[in-house]
Amino acid sequence: MIGISKLYMGQVEASDPLRYGRHSAKLPSHLLQFSADKKPVVVWNVTSACNLACTHCYAATKGTPDELDTSEALALIDDLADFGCPVLLFSGGEPFMRPGILDLAHHAVSKGLRVVFSTNGTLIDDALTEQIKEIGVSYVGISIDGSEATHDRFRASPGAYRRSLAGIRACREAGIKVGLRVTMTRDNIADIPAIFDLMEAEHIPRICLYHLVYCGRGADITSRDLTPEQRRATLDLIIDRTAQLHANGFPAEVLTVTTTATAPTSICACSAKAIPAPTK
Repeated sequence: MIGISKLYMGQVEASDPLRYGRHSAKLPSHLLQFSADKKPVVVWNVTSACNLACTHCYAATKGTPDELDTSEALALIDDLADFGCPVLLFSGGEPFMRPGILDLAHHAVSKGLRVVFSTNGTLIDDALTEQIKEIGVSYVGISIDGSEATHDRFRASPGAYRRSLAGIRACREAGIKVGLRVTMTRDNIADIPAIFDLMEAEHIPRICLYHLVYCGRGADITSRDLTPEQRRATLDLIIDRTAQLHANGFPAEVLTVTTTATAPTSICACSAKAIPAPTK
């Protein structure tokens, strides 16, 4: 996970204390060092069930594999807490399709874990946001693939965009931190400016842009992955739009995720575009 807003804008991210220690927010970003005693964040695909059939889903399976029952799931959370895991991210499938998911989230919070959800957002309404707020869920990441037409095509479900947007708004209105998750392919990179426009219009403070993962249904569309040239051009666009958000007084957290090429490319791109130091 590469923090574009950190590399380019020098912004200390909300997650830095989890990665680097409690006092990291006081340090300049270039002085932050990884602490060897920090434990890894855990992403748990709690179910393969989903109410959508997204063309790029890495977790899509043929049939339903065995899943931990509630007692086994609670025991796993206990183990993670004992290990010192700082964050537990519930994903899927669609995590809100799993029976008892809120009980698992409540148990994790009670054990001192920071709980996060990664979801398509279509099942989130006011009643659910009240429940997850009461539990103490820290963050909800909701997938958006582009404009309404692009999103609904990716999700193979007419109306999915509007339901996801309603979920974003429900979280925001309940005071729950919410962000966007975007998987980039050749079929939606033209919509990235519209996604940044949506962030600003809806006051969404965080976005994670993912590269295509070649498994699940994602393995069927590898030919739609970005070329190296498209990847670099898209990264330049992301950097420019990040700077524009900050210039507009909206210091959003912008991250890119997956592919080992992203890290050196991001560092080189941010260095090439670096904002000059102010003159005295």
